[in-house]
Amino acid sequence: MIRKIATLMLIFLIGTNTVLGTSSTYVVNILLQGKGISVVVEYCNHIELITGNKTLYLPNTSVTITAYESIIGYNISINGKNVSSITFNPANLSKIIIRTFPIYVWINIKINGTGKVIINFQNGSKEIINQSTKLKVLYGSLLTLNARGTNGESFISWNNNYTYPTMWIIASNNTCVIAYFGKAKSSTFSSVNFLGIGLLVILGGFYIYIKRKQSPT
Repeated sequence: MIRKIATLMLIFLIGTNTVLGTSSTYVVNILLQGKGISVVVEYCNHIELITGNKTLYLPNTSVTITAYESIIGYNISINGKNVSSITFNPANLSKIIIRTFPIYVWINIKINGTGKVIINFQNGSKEIINQSTKLKVLYGSLLTLNARGTNGESFISWNNNYTYPTMWIIASNNTCVIAYFGKAKSSTFSSVNFLGIGLLVILGGFYIYIKRKQSPT
């Protein structure tokens, strides 16, 4: 009796191994967490595109999965690793979680003088700062910066270079922006200079006229 049971168990194991080794498929669950994810599955000259959660029945062969994200400012991870492609055997892996995660950059805005910077974000939100501030911004975001002087000071320039009070930034890397404020330059000096030049021109013209009058004809 024991011999018969042992023989039947042996036959069952041999039969199971034979099926798995030849015609069996393995269940692999693909889970997408995030928006804008598309996945390409490749094996045995077969290519399949996946854009949502799906259960695959894969043969016992090498399988390559490559994930793509379509939203700017996000990257891909597969099973917790910061990679966008893996090659595996379905016999050893039954679940694949593909997730998008945001990429951030730092925008350092410094205030030099007395003034404020109004920051308009791409999503419609707004922030007003009157002291040096470091902002964590999603990669690829568009920021509009408006500088306004306070307490009698006026906006002078951005980074001692750009003098228009409105500035646009695309957050592609860590950036430092300095807003310079100060007292507006007096126009009195310029007016005096122009008045002096005008007087010189008049006197010069009068002198030439007198010289011509005195010269013999």
